[in-house]
Amino acid sequence: MTRKNKRRRFFIKKNLQGKLIFGFFLFVTGGALFFLVLLGAFSTDTLTISYSNQEVQSGQSTLLLLKNILAAHWVFIFSGVIFIGIASLLLSHRIAGPMFRFEVALDNMLDKDLSDTIYLRSQDEGKELATKINAFNQEISTTFKNINSYSSAIALLLERAETKSTNVPIKQLQELKSIYWNLKENNKKIGAASNSYTLMDE
Repeated sequence: MTRKNKRRRFFIKKNLQGKLIFGFFLFVTGGALFFLVLLGAFSTDTLTISYSNQEVQSGQSTLLLLKNILAAHWVFIFSGVIFIGIASLLLSHRIAGPMFRFEVALDNMLDKDLSDTIYLRSQDEGKELATKINAFNQEISTTFKNINSYSSAIALLLERAETKSTNVPIKQLQELKSIYWNLKENNKKIGAASNSYTLMDE
């Protein structure tokens, strides 16, 4: 069974996504600055002459190159910053979305709801974990259904045993009734505990 799971919210887990976006931005910016510093280190002892606005400019290569790069390509730099922000936001959805979905599923499990099935998008991370959580809920649901069946069968057997013990001497009959009563009460507790969970369908 498959279902399309489109996310309409940009920020699903604000704290996590904020950290991922900031970290990704620092990584890209740090890499760009590293290569800029590396370029400047190799050109510290050189002189650069440039022609701009009908003027000839000369100066130390590092500073002049940095100035010319910022002056000529500020639009691309600004666009690149916006692109990095959008790209990191989209990438963070692949991690933050599944994290949010796992938390919802685990909260449901703590509330005794095992019927929740985790659906993730094809590009999301954590699909293996989602499969294992779904399999766990399915297995536990099957186990509780079996317990309910066993509990019902025990209740029927106790009723049959109680009706068959009418010819027992009175003293033994009282003891048997006490045993039957205890067995029924404990069986009811087992059934109540099992029935308190919302189970996954087959």
